[in-house]
Formats: sequence, structure tokens, C-alpha cells
Amino acid sequence: MKPLKKKRIFSKEEADALLPELEKCLKLLQTKKEAYSRTHDLLFMHELVCTAERTHGLLEEKDDLEDGIHALEDAIEDLAKDIEAIFARGCLLRNIEKGHVEFFGTHEGQEVYFSWQLGEPSVCYYRPLGKKAHERVPLTQKAATKKRSK
Repeated sequence: MKPLKKKRIFSKEEADALLPELEKCLKLLQTKKEAYSRTHDLLFMHELVCTAERTHGLLEEKDDLEDGIHALEDAIEDLAKDIEAIFARGCLLRNIEKGHVEFFGTHEGQEVYFSWQLGEPSVCYYRPLGKKAHERVPLTQKAATKKRSK
């Protein structure tokens, strides 16, 4: 069993500095995932048709299903490498479709995950430890709450 890797601790500024690079990686990853999904669906339908043809004794020529399956396996390995490259930067990829990435750090003395999604100009949210990934809190919320209570 591999020893647990120590978490990289990001400041908001360090996380923001990674965003242009992450944005490129995520857009490419999303494109590859969409292509993978289309290919997977086509191969699945092709397999169903070939099975039906075999069942009815109609399949005469060799189908290219196995070649397609090998290409799909290669695509999976390529996706896995892209995902691993994001994690290797110390980030946590939470959702490919949304382009949701988190960065472990500290905010106002507490350990949190800074939260960013593709299309956002900078890291503007965080998530307290123990909360679910979709429970993002604006970084300015605590400051606004403190001002109102004075």
C-alpha cells in the first residue's frame, strides 16, 4: 500500500496563479471526455447490433468492434493521465463537466478547500472541511456577516 501523500497547502493567491493552466487542462479534458462518451455510446450500440445479427445468423463479415474497444481503452488511459496531472499539481478535481477544482488551504485560521469552477475569474469560494463539494461559501461572506452585526 502506498503511503499517503502530504497535502499541498495553497494560499488563495497560489491557487489563482494556477487557474490559467488549469483552465486549459480542464477544457482539453472535457473535450476528450465528450469524445470518449460519444465513442463509448457508438460502440455500445454497435455491439448490440452485432449481437442481434449473430443471434439471427446474419453477421457474415468480421466486425471492427474489438478495434474500437482497444481505442476506447487507450482513450481511458489518456483521460486518466490528464486527471492525474491535475492531482499532481496538488489540486483536487471534483467534477469534470463543471470544471470544479479545489485547493487545500487555510482561510481565517481554518483549514478549508478553496473552490473554483471553470469560467470563474478567480477563486471566490471556499468549502469548510466536512462539508460536501457543492456547499461552496463565498470568500467574502464572513466579512459581510461581521460588518452587518456591528
